[in-house]
Amino acid sequence: MTRRVTRRGALAAAGAAAVGSLAGCSDVGTEPRFWDDPPSLDVAAVPREFEDPVPARPRLVPVDVEPRVAAAFADRVDRLLGVVPEPLTAERLPHGGFRERIETERAAAREALPGPDESLPPLEAAERYAAARGHAATAVGTWAAVTVEGEPESVAADLGTVRHRASETLDALPGPAADPLAGTAVYGPLERWYDNALRRTLVGGGSPADEANPIRAGEAVGNVERVQSSVEAGRYLRDRYAASTPDPEPVAEPIRREMNRLGRAVGDRLRELHGEGVEDLRESPGTEAFVDGRAVARDAPSTSLLSSAVYRTFDDLWFDPVAFGGYEPDHPVTGLTRTALVRTRLRALDAVAARVEAGETMFPDDAAAVGSAREAAIGSAGALARSENPLARWLVTQFLPLFAVQDRALAADERSARSAVEAYTEYRWIETVAGEAEAVAASVADGFES
Repeated sequence: MTRRVTRRGALAAAGAAAVGSLAGCSDVGTEPRFWDDPPSLDVAAVPREFEDPVPARPRLVPVDVEPRVAAAFADRVDRLLGVVPEPLTAERLPHGGFRERIETERAAAREALPGPDESLPPLEAAERYAAARGHAATAVGTWAAVTVEGEPESVAADLGTVRHRASETLDALPGPAADPLAGTAVYGPLERWYDNALRRTLVGGGSPADEANPIRAGEAVGNVERVQSSVEAGRYLRDRYAASTPDPEPVAEPIRREMNRLGRAVGDRLRELHGEGVEDLRESPGTEAFVDGRAVARDAPSTSLLSSAVYRTFDDLWFDPVAFGGYEPDHPVTGLTRTALVRTRLRALDAVAARVEAGETMFPDDAAAVGSAREAAIGSAGALARSENPLARWLVTQFLPLFAVQDRALAADERSARSAVEAYTEYRWIETVAGEAEAVAASVADGFES
């Protein structure tokens, strides 16, 4: 019997008195607040920089982008930007807002473009080229919209054509792979590119020519160019990977079966958290669904971490194609990876909730503990990044960006005890969720073998 079912049974048996007692426990107005009188922390002694680097984004596709292909992507950026005068002076474009937007997008395109000395995993390289082409096309599309020297819709491919290419590529995935686990890691990110493009980026979008505002016209051009870049890169990586794989096998059906098996586990846990009578399991059950009782103040660092992690998990659940509750995503690799991510987060939430119930506040013992927490998170994330399990390597890519957010917070000029402690708890979260990711990835590997 779960914690949630146990609590609901107790409330039903005890009646109104028990309900009143629970409400009193949750009364924020009378409950002592952790931050009213927190423990001391020497904020000045908390490190601002760390020697241990964040693990590099792991390789998921075991092929490289050939130099000729990389050069073609970079050349496309150069040819796009070559249309806009440089320097772009007030005499050429008097409107300061439009001029600033073009210059900003041009600079962003050059910054996103991988440098000659950068060695990037193929998926990251493709994403960087897509970003660079998108920014460059936004700059050129804006320029075309405010001058008589061009038309925005002539900058990038036709919207309908790109939509068709993205849909056609998505429908052809997953391609053949060495095995289902390898196919999950290789094709999951590719499916996600096109799924996002069709569901979020291009859905309902009009032609650049339909946009009267030059800024909006430029953005529409940039979106089309970015998706077109992803289509080209995805097809290239799919074909190159398949050609490099000895004896590739079709993997769609085993991936779909494992997606649904994992989805049943997610659905079961969501029903435990919600109890009976909830129409949509994507609704957040609140932090109280994860704990029988709190031995710490409601705004203690551990409870704040639990609250924010619950919010992030269920907010993403509204938009991600996760297989549970009778829903089967159309694209199995995207469905498996996103379902595995939710399963990982739910397990990590249970782990944090157990610490809350045990009375752990997650307030660092001293300034050095912040660095130690980061070091432990680096170790856990690094182990995932080096894992032989491709799904484990994919899962860690979802958590690595959290390091940058907290590292920036600790390096900021304005720091407080609260911001330092929030960084500490987020490092603890990374360590926790990475450990659960390893268990989920192992269970998926076992599922494929059974």
